[in-house]
Amino acid sequence: MNEPLDLPKTEEPLAELTAELLEVETPVPETDGEGPESAEVRTSWLRLAYAIEFLIALIAILNVWSEVGGQGHLDLMPWHIKLACVFGLAWCAVKFTAGIVEQDVLEPGKVWTRRTITWLAGILLVGIAMGGITYYYHLHEEPEDDDQDTTATSIGTVTPGVFLYDARKGPDGDAHDGNQR
Repeated sequence: MNEPLDLPKTEEPLAELTAELLEVETPVPETDGEGPESAEVRTSWLRLAYAIEFLIALIAILNVWSEVGGQGHLDLMPWHIKLACVFGLAWCAVKFTAGIVEQDVLEPGKVWTRRTITWLAGILLVGIAMGGITYYYHLHEEPEDDDQDTTATSIGTVTPGVFLYDARKGPDGDAHDGNQR
């Protein structure tokens, strides 16, 4: 009764089954969105993001320039100089961001390319130009004329305890008539 049964050996893999499993391809759903429709959607979202970044950059540049350079110096500048500087710096900032984003898609992890370095140099050059223009208007502003004082001022001092003599009154403080002797 304790006789062993003869069972087929299963330790060796079946060559036919292994070959069939390797040939079967499991369908992988596209989750990375590399189709033509997703590229158009991605581009439209990037354009919107760049437009919003441009508007935010305009506000930020004007605020920082007025704080650092002084609002008085900005008030002396013609509007077209301020417009050109602010739009130029905002444009360089957006193009710098676009260079980083598009390079990250092509080669992830690589940020410093010829394009990004060029736009960073543009940001620095426009910033230095803005500083130079502000300094020029600082040197050529009209000085305030403190020498011509047009306001009338009267100062009166009274020392407490000092007797003030009025010539119209006598030494006793009574009023005199010219006829009294």
